[in-house]
Amino acid sequence: MARSTACLFLLVFGFLGPVFAFDVNSGAVESETGSPPSAVSSGVMPRIPENYNCVTCHEDLDDETLTPPVNGWKESVHREVGVKCADCHGGDPLDEDNAMSKEAGFIGKPAVIDIPALCSKCHSNAKMMRPYNQRSDQYGLYSGSVHGRKLLSGDEEAPTCVSCHGKHKILRVKDPNSRVFRKNIPETCGGCHSQRKIFEKRRKPFNQLALYKKSWHYEKFSNGDLLVPTCVDCHGNHGVVSSRSRRTQTVCFNCHSSQTDYYKASPHWDAYQKQGEPVCLNCHNYHDILRPSIKKFTGENDSDCVGCHDESGNAYKTGVKIQETMKSTISSFMSASAKLKYFKDNSRGGFETSDITEKIGKAAEQIQELNALTHKLDIEAVKRESAKITRMSDSVSASIAYMQEEIKKRKIGLVTAWIVFIGFTFTLWMKSKYWKRPDRHAKSK
Repeated sequence: MARSTACLFLLVFGFLGPVFAFDVNSGAVESETGSPPSAVSSGVMPRIPENYNCVTCHEDLDDETLTPPVNGWKESVHREVGVKCADCHGGDPLDEDNAMSKEAGFIGKPAVIDIPALCSKCHSNAKMMRPYNQRSDQYGLYSGSVHGRKLLSGDEEAPTCVSCHGKHKILRVKDPNSRVFRKNIPETCGGCHSQRKIFEKRRKPFNQLALYKKSWHYEKFSNGDLLVPTCVDCHGNHGVVSSRSRRTQTVCFNCHSSQTDYYKASPHWDAYQKQGEPVCLNCHNYHDILRPSIKKFTGENDSDCVGCHDESGNAYKTGVKIQETMKSTISSFMSASAKLKYFKDNSRGGFETSDITEKIGKAAEQIQELNALTHKLDIEAVKRESAKITRMSDSVSASIAYMQEEIKKRKIGLVTAWIVFIGFTFTLWMKSKYWKRPDRHAKSK
């Protein structure tokens, strides 16, 4: 029996022994490809060697500064895939005397300026990232970003990888508890960009998060719509570019395609090509983007038409005409919508309303397109589309008026029928009483 067990052990070790090799210097488990094995694919959390001194020592310290990093690492994605302390901090964790020896490559706490390059040792290695379906160009993107260039210039307050992803408790991007999970992005970016002491001395604003929370984007985002833009959608994540760059100035084009097409057919686009403005942000603001209304055409803010155009000029007057046309169209649509709702709530059935419901829904879609069309600044085009919507809305109102008239007729007919019925019944009753009178029988004798 003992011989059979030994043979089985040798057989298993013979097959699996070459697959995984233990690197004494780093303490990390590696495959023959040089990449840590995926805990996701294997379903098994890599074992921490009993004599791995980084973990045992920091746990035994029970220190409020030195113990939490180990606890955080144990919950991290790095722990899942076999990345251990020495892979980032160096040293020989299997030798207690040389664990923190410079001869063993111990670097301790990395300098801020060295962190991106340190993370890139793995994250820029396409071969290592391939099993996890991760990009390997983050370091290149970061180095060319506003953040990266600030760091390379010696500004150690510039964010590095750990500023966003965390230091030891680094979680997967799709983990809801991760600092870079989509729902947490505004607070993560705002953690730095709302710090007065960092940005005031650089003469930069620090109210972006507060402004974003006033926006139409954030209203939908906070209600669970995670498809609306956050900081990284407009500014980038690893390759953050300047807010003055053309990419940032025109980033709205990526989502608002209809508005973009009309804008590029407008005089504003021609002006932007020549002088760099106006573009979306000049009218709709940067972070506090509110839901636009036709009031902007005659508003008094700098972001409204009057901010650039004189009220006596043709451009401003065109805006006024667009506003008046749309106001009439929207009024007609809102009236038809209200009438339809009231009719459906109070008619108690008896009429088929699916056609006019579909028609009012189509009119609502066309109003959305009309809002986009205003970016073209073509009053004739606005009038044509407005006329279509108005005809559709008026048709719905006319249909409801007809059905309401039919209801009146039916009510009058019903009342008339009841009057006739009651009168006829009363006549029969009176007649029956007449035939039953005693004096009538006496006269007949």
